[in-house]
Amino acid sequence: MEFLQDNFPQLFHAYSTYYTPYASYIQPLRRVFLLTQSYFFYYAFPTLYPFYALASRLFTSALTEQPSLASLALLAILLMVSLKVMDMVRRTVIYWISLAIRLLMYLSVAVMGMWIYQRGVEQSLEDIGWIVGLLAGLGETGERVGHAKAAGRAREARRMPKGSSRGRTRGAAW
Repeated sequence: MEFLQDNFPQLFHAYSTYYTPYASYIQPLRRVFLLTQSYFFYYAFPTLYPFYALASRLFTSALTEQPSLASLALLAILLMVSLKVMDMVRRTVIYWISLAIRLLMYLSVAVMGMWIYQRGVEQSLEDIGWIVGLLAGLGETGERVGHAKAAGRAREARRMPKGSSRGRTRGAAW
């Protein structure tokens, strides 16, 4: 103990001179760590505290009442087996969904190839142009109908009596 008391000033000086050049690099990391802790205790801890309290009570009672080791082992084995089964089910479902999507993509490529083979390249390009034009026309029709409805609503808003606030919103003086 006397060694520490005698050499503490020298050790403190060595510590402070060693870390001083690196303080500018350590300070932002320390700030991020403290902000993360602050965020956790402000937002996450109030939500997680009931679970923490419940788990703490369960573990405390489990450790003080000393349940049989065989029942704990059986519970752990059942948990592992159920997790493995659920993982196998998840992988199977993902496999079948991805297989269906892949088959749909390959089938659409094959149908498009057969369609181009039957119709010819020029006629297929004309058909594609017609489809694109149809879709563009639908978009223009939607725009036209939307603009007409907006104009109708504007006329309706202008016709409303000044004393009534029905249908009027703040800033809708047009």
